[in-house]
Amino acid sequence: MPGTGGSAAGGAAGLLAFGGDGDVFTMRPDGKGRKQLTKVAGGALARDPAWSADGSKLLYAYSPPLPNVRGPGGLLPLPVTDLYLMNADGSNQKLALEHDAPGAGYETPVWAPDGKSVYVTYTALIVESNIVKDEVVEVARVPLAGGARETLAPNAMTPTISADGRHLAYITTQADGLSLVAADGDGKNAKTIVPIGKVDLVSSPRFSPDGKQISFSAASPMAPASPVAPVATATPASAGRTSLLQAPVAHAAALPHGLPMDVFVVDADGSHLRRLTQLGEDSPTTAWSPDGKRIVILAGGGIYVMNADGSDFQNVDQHGGHSSIDWRR
Repeated sequence: MPGTGGSAAGGAAGLLAFGGDGDVFTMRPDGKGRKQLTKVAGGALARDPAWSADGSKLLYAYSPPLPNVRGPGGLLPLPVTDLYLMNADGSNQKLALEHDAPGAGYETPVWAPDGKSVYVTYTALIVESNIVKDEVVEVARVPLAGGARETLAPNAMTPTISADGRHLAYITTQADGLSLVAADGDGKNAKTIVPIGKVDLVSSPRFSPDGKQISFSAASPMAPASPVAPVATATPASAGRTSLLQAPVAHAAALPHGLPMDVFVVDADGSHLRRLTQLGEDSPTTAWSPDGKRIVILAGGGIYVMNADGSDFQNVDQHGGHSSIDWRR
């Protein structure tokens, strides 16, 4: 089991929560006040924190170390991922949602607006004769108080839900690539809004607070895939700000690390696709400030904050991570 361990850039206030180096941290958006909330054992992983609506609690995914010995009958040890809940200061950490089978797990959690359930990437390994044959990957909704898991989208991952709960978005996984899909909050009326081939390796969508836009990451193209604003590369905050516009996880929710990726935004109906950064970063994920005016990026090379149009881009911390990031008031 895991253990415990103001002002902001551009005038934005609040508190960030993110995963890095196997643990969950919080930090102000100006890069100050970094605090470690978990202290997991070697080989374990805590990641993908998500703030409750009132900002008092955090959900996060936790994968314990794999056993060093085989199970009964020589069965291979299989990875599992549970969801844990803790107070905003890291206290009172407790199990919230336990895996339902060996090799299964709940990842990339986001709270339902009413706080009673959680949207997750559910994964489960299919094992035959001690050999992993396949894997289930789906977007699901699970009651936190106990109850059946509801599949909302098969062959899908990394859900995001609008603040009013009316709209859901996620990444679909197909043999020929990944696409960004939007649907009703119950998973019905699904519509592809960024199809396969529009950009490559679409990942980690996140609704803006007003539900009108979705930020996501994708492999950096040599040329923009659609009309975009001028872009600029990252500059540390200490070196001054630029006024120019800026050009999953343990199982199948993870993309290969090291691929150059950037942040894009698209309207919720699929129109006005545009590229906000020209970072070429490792596995960037995003979160919007509560007022929708700023976007934070967590990536392998650091943490960045910018305006929602990509301007006023700052590198606020050079110590990043491969996880989700979330922003509360």
